[in-house]
Amino acid sequence: MPNSNWFSGLAIAAGILLGSSGISHADDTSACGLPESGDCLVDNGTPGCADEACCLAVCDVDLFCCKEVWDTTCADLAVEICAGGGGGDCGDPSAGDCYEANGTPGCDDLTCCSNVCAADPYCCDTAWDFICADAAQIICYDGPTPENNECVDAIDLGTGDSVTPILTLGATTSGPDLPLECESFGSVTIYNDIWYTWTATSDEIATFSTCNDVSFDTRLAAWAGDCENLEFVACNDDGLGCAAYSSFMVVPVTAGTTYYIQLGGFAANAAGEGNLTICEGEACLAGCVLNCEKTDVPENELCGEDLNGGCNDPSGGNASQLIEVGDTVCGSLWASGGTRDTDWFDFSITERSRLSWSVEANVPLVLFFLSTDCPPAIQIGAAYDACPAVHTACLDAGTYRVFVAANGFDGVPCGSGAVNTYRATLTAEPAFVEGDTCDEAIALGAFEGDLDFSTDCASTDGPALPAECDSFGSGIIYNDIYMSWTVPSDGNWCFSTCNQASFDTRLAAYAGCGGILLGCNDDDLNCSGYTSLLSLNGLTAGEEIIIQLGAWGNGVSGNGILTIGTVCGPAPPANDDCADATPITDGPTSISTVGSSTDGPTLPAECVKFGNPEIFNDVWFTYDATVDGSVTASFCTFLDATFDTKMAVYAGGCDGEVIACNDDTCGLRSEVAFSTVCGETYLIRIGSYSAAGQGIGTLDISSSGESCGGGDVCPADFNDDGIVDGIDFGYMLVAWGECTGCAEDLNDDGMVDGIDVGLFLVAWGPCP
Repeated sequence: MPNSNWFSGLAIAAGILLGSSGISHADDTSACGLPESGDCLVDNGTPGCADEACCLAVCDVDLFCCKEVWDTTCADLAVEICAGGGGGDCGDPSAGDCYEANGTPGCDDLTCCSNVCAADPYCCDTAWDFICADAAQIICYDGPTPENNECVDAIDLGTGDSVTPILTLGATTSGPDLPLECESFGSVTIYNDIWYTWTATSDEIATFSTCNDVSFDTRLAAWAGDCENLEFVACNDDGLGCAAYSSFMVVPVTAGTTYYIQLGGFAANAAGEGNLTICEGEACLAGCVLNCEKTDVPENELCGEDLNGGCNDPSGGNASQLIEVGDTVCGSLWASGGTRDTDWFDFSITERSRLSWSVEANVPLVLFFLSTDCPPAIQIGAAYDACPAVHTACLDAGTYRVFVAANGFDGVPCGSGAVNTYRATLTAEPAFVEGDTCDEAIALGAFEGDLDFSTDCASTDGPALPAECDSFGSGIIYNDIYMSWTVPSDGNWCFSTCNQASFDTRLAAYAGCGGILLGCNDDDLNCSGYTSLLSLNGLTAGEEIIIQLGAWGNGVSGNGILTIGTVCGPAPPANDDCADATPITDGPTSISTVGSSTDGPTLPAECVKFGNPEIFNDVWFTYDATVDGSVTASFCTFLDATFDTKMAVYAGGCDGEVIACNDDTCGLRSEVAFSTVCGETYLIRIGSYSAAGQGIGTLDISSSGESCGGGDVCPADFNDDGIVDGIDFGYMLVAWGECTGCAEDLNDDGMVDGIDVGLFLVAWGPCP
């Protein structure tokens, strides 16, 4: 669903903002500019206020202020729009284009700026970023209404497969509410809708898709009948496997029937452009599984039934179908109107085993291994887009369940042909893990250095830890392995998975199997990813130490490096000090502040947030301007920072002026926007709000303006037509996968993948 920093305010104000033409009648605003109208910044008791420009801007948002009375709500709007707080930049030509991320608070069109900032004050308080620019595209649109705005004006797309460019900007909301089975996040409305007709030539299925090929959060519906008597057929909000809340609708069709296709947005703020793709026939969904084999075990329910719903059994009977290891099940799945089919199968194993649940299906799946109680005590699950989806787990002897369902609650109604079918195979093999018990501990001798390890398929057999080792209510090290180590020399020694394990690790050390506990650690404050660092002091050469290494959570395993040595803690990053700042440029860059110290100066008053003038545990980067224009450096693009970030940008070196700063923009993550001049170098300082904060994340830098030369300011415009749109996305899909050196690989990592899609969507629209 909509995911932006302006949606909540916009949704509340949508009736005002999107229902306004942007033009006020003279008799509504005649009091604007009259001295007797009173101060704009207070409840003045009269219609309008004395500052004409401010009065007109406020009344364009809320006509009540001019028609009835200038009350406290109007005064608050005036403070936001007209009196500092960034609002004073609205209408200033130097503020930048409203339809671009311009790097300044506000933008150059007074009315547009006022409307956007009324929905999202960040755009005027801090910076007009790409989210504000996207909002302006919708709120400030003054172009024509689409020709197919109403059902009676539906554009006929004929028959067969097609790809049709679509534009919903300027469309009104005219269609009927959807039936309750289409309810999505409490909504049954398709906003800003446009209409098409299409005629089926077969008695199969047809797919209607904006999946990964549109600039906004879409919603689709199909109707039969005519515009006066529409008969509901199908709907979809978010298609399975479709990014950015785009849609994929499967429609059972009848040859010769003409269908009305309604296409719009999930919410009042959702409008834009892209492509509608139509494909007819079951081959549109093929590619992994079409039919089952005669030797398959049939699932004991038909599509639409719920006879093996396990803990979701509506009768409360906890029904589950019994299968054997080695069986391949032929089953059906469906997801429609906010409800999905979940299939549960019971099986037994006689020894600890490595299990594989391999499922072939034509839709993304979610798969689980579960215990048989409700709710399950063991829940080992994951979502998959690949076919086959292969889910693995290691379990002790006993009876368990496997689970399969579509990874979504809409878009796969019964009658969707091959999309309703799956084949699932359960296999098992005995599990052997080196060092799985203390008696079988891996002999390390007097080892010192880095040791590769894996806890894959390890069991949990260690003793419960004492109270002083309790961590978040847990005193168990799960899925553990053991190592026997001989102390090489007298002194203090460390055992570390810090920043070098794929899972949430936990460590303990004992004086031999069954011996006294020498120490324990779960999450070290200086380590990211919940990794561990255990220090043991005063050890004596020749002592035999048992090291227990596993996970904080049950069913969690992975691999990594265990470092044994006398130096504890992570090494500081190379760019810990400003003098050692590393170069950075446009695009995504992985950053780490783990092990860093604080060397930057305190921030000026305008950067103080919650009374804190510091950026703790900072690292430094140099940025050479790529444009005469504006630059946005953001953790909001990928939202993967593991700590509470804080940022500042300096001009003129380590002792230079702070030209931009930010603490929280998207949650606890930061974003700064600043103006750049070709030939100039800027310093970007990244750290944490708190003294204890350290971690990792992805910083994305985007620029807008006149190129400094030597670079492409619009790299996502693959066909060089001056706009990043659905045609360019088609190029990306063609290049999908390994693609070293190709233009579609926007982050130059040798793969065209989801990260490149994220960068592509940020660049959507007209090029600078």
